[in-house]
Amino acid sequence: MSRELVIRVTHHEETGCAVLTVTGDIDRNSSPLLRTAIGELISAQRVRIVLDVGGVTFCDSNGLRTFLSGMTSTFEAGGWLRLAGVRGHFERLLRMTDLYDFFSIDADVLGSLEHASRGGSRPSG
Repeated sequence: MSRELVIRVTHHEETGCAVLTVTGDIDRNSSPLLRTAIGELISAQRVRIVLDVGGVTFCDSNGLRTFLSGMTSTFEAGGWLRLAGVRGHFERLLRMTDLYDFFSIDADVLGSLEHASRGGSRPSG
């Protein structure tokens, strides 16, 4: 049974970051929602993005492409994208596809925001 994808965006002015909290399944049907949310932030010059993925219950290859293109887009716009709360199915998927070390990953959103408050302008894995 598929869990509907829910995306909530919060802005953290003190760190200049946008946090997208993503819960549910990221698949062929729902990944365009995430792609659009990331694209809208980049269009609004919010290019320091934390994706809180602790609530992701499933991710397929379409979802992986969305994460990869989001990271590429933020980098090209002079920013970065960090993943927070990677665990469970999503962590196994990233490890099986050898993408775990490709992304900048923090244990939680607080860790990502601490990275940003230290002036983190480049992903540091």
